[in-house]
Amino acid sequence: MRTEAAVKVVLAESGQAVGGTERVVWELATRLPRERFDVRVWLSDVPAVDPFADALAARDVPVRRVAEVDSRWDFRGMIRTWRALRRDPPALLHVHHVWPASDRYLASLADAAGIEHLVVTEHIEGEPHSPAQTALKRGELARADAVTAVSAAVADSLVRDYRADRARIRLVPNGADPPPADEALAARRLRIELGASLTRPLWACVGRLEKQKGQDVLLDALALVRDAGLEFVVALAGEGTMRKSLETRVARLGLGERVRFLGRLDDAGALLAASDLVVMPSRWEGQPIVLVEAMMRGRAVVASAVGGIPEVLEDDVHGRLVPPTDAPVLARVLADLHHRGDLVARYGRAGGARAAQDYTWTRVVQQYEAVYDEVLGLASFAPAPHGRHGQAVRR
Repeated sequence: MRTEAAVKVVLAESGQAVGGTERVVWELATRLPRERFDVRVWLSDVPAVDPFADALAARDVPVRRVAEVDSRWDFRGMIRTWRALRRDPPALLHVHHVWPASDRYLASLADAAGIEHLVVTEHIEGEPHSPAQTALKRGELARADAVTAVSAAVADSLVRDYRADRARIRLVPNGADPPPADEALAARRLRIELGASLTRPLWACVGRLEKQKGQDVLLDALALVRDAGLEFVVALAGEGTMRKSLETRVARLGLGERVRFLGRLDDAGALLAASDLVVMPSRWEGQPIVLVEAMMRGRAVVASAVGGIPEVLEDDVHGRLVPPTDAPVLARVLADLHHRGDLVARYGRAGGARAAQDYTWTRVVQQYEAVYDEVLGLASFAPAPHGRHGQAVRR
């Protein structure tokens, strides 16, 4: 069954910086078939997401900047959001939570504005800060026509923290695109610029410079690897509130000749392709896109066994899993792989095959489109009894 006109869909996300959640919104906004869906995007009004909003507008995706209502006393904000929904009502509102307690009033405001269909996607684990937030979250999850999560770990956190019905939660993981043909040349240039060689491997760590991503743990591990007499160069790509403290830590540990801060990269693909190993020492995660992007490029990954990472990366198959915040264990793994180029290459090949088969953006968008069809009654779908990632089977 097809509709006569495109279905109006609003993708709402209130992140304060550009990260993995915004990437999912981008892929949906630019890849959903326009003959079927008239997609609009709601973003926070903070300056940090201005470039993202501009990029969407350049792709002819309408963008509205809406401040998050994060207090029950923000009557003006509630009225403003309610009016925006009433003025231009979507057939379906798809809320992307960068944190479970964010956008806490949007579902009830959508109800008050008469929005019929609501889809909620959770991108990361996290507990509420108060009983009132817990109650709001439970109400939102119960009200939603569909709930999706980027990993089983995130889905389990919704069951644990909010008593969500696990049977209602569909898993739609993040994805990655195959690297462009010209990326290899840029990668070779980066290796030369960073001083990497066969005896001096390049290890890349890509992510916001925040406590969550664990770059401080990595630096402590690197000092131990250096003390073992091994050569390496590490590229930290990203910006965040911890940059100054991390730079101080590098100086204190005497790693200044081995650690490079590259700042935020619009596209980290060339760095991932240039690296001999990608390191992700996160304290917590949903399902990081960088992980899939690294695997798509055939790069072995050393990552913390947190969140949805073990659902994508099998230990000693696609790379190595380590306990979070354990610098000595991370150092031992890095030192071992420093001597095992053959093993690193094998991990990379296995990871590349896994990513190409199971984690493409085309596949991700098709899964969300199936969710929309089910919610809107445009097709008949049933959960696959043994399918991967919560896919649906057409009846």
